[in-house]
Amino acid sequence: MRDQGLPRRMVAKLWSEVKDYAQDEISAGARAKIKRLLEKGIMDEFEELIRCRWYERSEDRQDQRNGFYARGLVTRMGYITGLRIPRARHLKFRSCFFSWYQRRQEAFDLAVLRCFISGVSTRKVRDITRAFTDAGISASAVSRILKGIDQELRTFRKSPITGRYRFLFIDGLWVSVRKRYDRKSPVLFALGIEKDGTKTLLGFKLTVSEGKLDWAAFLEDLRKRGLDDDALELIIHDGAGGIAAAIAEVFPYTPTQLCTEHKIRAAAAHLKNKTRRKAFMAQARTIYHAADVPDARERLDAFSDRWRADEPRAINSLRRNFGKTLVHMQFEKHLWKTIRTTNPVERYQEEVRGRIRKMRSFADDRSCERIIYAIVAGDTEDMRR
Repeated sequence: MRDQGLPRRMVAKLWSEVKDYAQDEISAGARAKIKRLLEKGIMDEFEELIRCRWYERSEDRQDQRNGFYARGLVTRMGYITGLRIPRARHLKFRSCFFSWYQRRQEAFDLAVLRCFISGVSTRKVRDITRAFTDAGISASAVSRILKGIDQELRTFRKSPITGRYRFLFIDGLWVSVRKRYDRKSPVLFALGIEKDGTKTLLGFKLTVSEGKLDWAAFLEDLRKRGLDDDALELIIHDGAGGIAAAIAEVFPYTPTQLCTEHKIRAAAAHLKNKTRRKAFMAQARTIYHAADVPDARERLDAFSDRWRADEPRAINSLRRNFGKTLVHMQFEKHLWKTIRTTNPVERYQEEVRGRIRKMRSFADDRSCERIIYAIVAGDTEDMRR
């Protein structure tokens, strides 16, 4: 094409068309081959069931053939039509290649699930799957696929906590559930870090509020599942609601760290001049770059002298319970950045926020917990193992 002097855009367009045609031909050939392999495997299974091959006479025969029926199956290579499934007169034949009434490979369902939890609506998933296969998938089918993770969620909630976690991060995320209340509801999260640095999401729970009773019930469930309070050295939280009282009740001898970022945000909320918020927060963060506790208090005093005249309420808020934000300095210095905020658990919450931003709200409690589990569980293949 280059020798014939064709424009570069024309060459690119022609190559794209050739490539698409070649891919279609390859996919069609692959589906035909998959169909032949499936039918051969299914026939071998059927002959093992009735213990007799075509036109064979045998005393071991268990049943007679009774024709075929056709069915389709959605695979990663596309929609395979007209699969010949043999029938017996009396025995029930069930192939190991797919379960009763299954019309899609599990890998295809996992791809649909991954597509949905990344933010694509059920109706758009239907259109996308129709573009890649001859048979689309309905919005109700997507919902049924999502229901398939309910068992994994139940297992996750009942699974024993066997690791010895040194640090526990807890935080709440407020979400909208249409059939619940006229206001948002919190989802409580807990993440643990072991001595070797391994991070594990230990649990989450949709509750009514972030009050003491809700947090205490959530923490008590973690303790009953095996969270070892003897190994637990620090609990990091944002100080919201009755969280401190709940910790004092369930883990009374475990030190707590108040999230420094939440502390700074709470102080900035009292600023009279909101245009100075960015500068205020940036300077406040430098307090926690201190080498030790005395240095941090000196930095706090210098920061207070700089801002008190203009923003007394913000400074009073920052200084209140300031010591509770310095507990992390009792541990190894290389851990300070990790354990002074609730950022480790907020990473999971950001994944959920990104999904909610597109779907706006959950239909009901079960839908909320199911989708949150699908999101925070990460790779969907790991969920199925």
